Amino acid sequence: MPTAIASNPPKQGRSRVALEKLLKATREILSEGTFEQLTISGISKRSGVSVGSIYARFEGKDELFLAVMADVLAELDAEWADLMNSLRSRQLPLIEKVPSIISALAEHLKSHASILKPFMARGSDPRVAVFGKATHLKTAQKFKELLLESQAEFKHPDPDHAVSACFSIAYASLARFLGLGSAADAAGEGDWEQLKRDLGVMCVGFLKNEGA
Repeated sequence: MPTAIASNPPKQGRSRVALEKLLKATREILSEGTFEQLTISGISKRSGVSVGSIYARFEGKDELFLAVMADVLAELDAEWADLMNSLRSRQLPLIEKVPSIISALAEHLKSHASILKPFMARGSDPRVAVFGKATHLKTAQKFKELLLESQAEFKHPDPDHAVSACFSIAYASLARFLGLGSAADAAGEGDWEQLKRDLGVMCVGFLKNEGA
């Protein structure tokens, strides 16, 4: 698994175990709350790794946060690629493929929402933004690639624009429902299953240029 410290991994078994405990504890705390609730003392208590040992490897909680973020986003990138490949193997017609892709995106985001929230909340940090943007672009690219494989079924005059718009609208709507990023106050508004269905129907209509 790629990590933020993969270029300088600990060589001794005890050091590797301690690092794994640190990353696991940091991830758990972030999933349960916010970056502000993350403290070195709290990480030490949960992981069983001394404060001194933590500072021997990391300058502070910001570096631990980035290490965890790098690990988590690498996992999400791999998971999303697998989801798209699984859908590709089904060779669905466009009318079924679009809702299936949007449902996959929705459940992918929902299943990781608790850890994504503290990441997105720190988006103003340039280092965090670099990680987040890279994963967002990979997610969008896989989404668009799979849809464009069915562009023979499109009637929209600009397929690239159409699939990009579908991703942007779907992602923004799902993120708002889940309270990710700046949409925290809007979390849970409406019906989740209905939202997925509506987004699927709207995107199919847009790709087919219905009503133009």
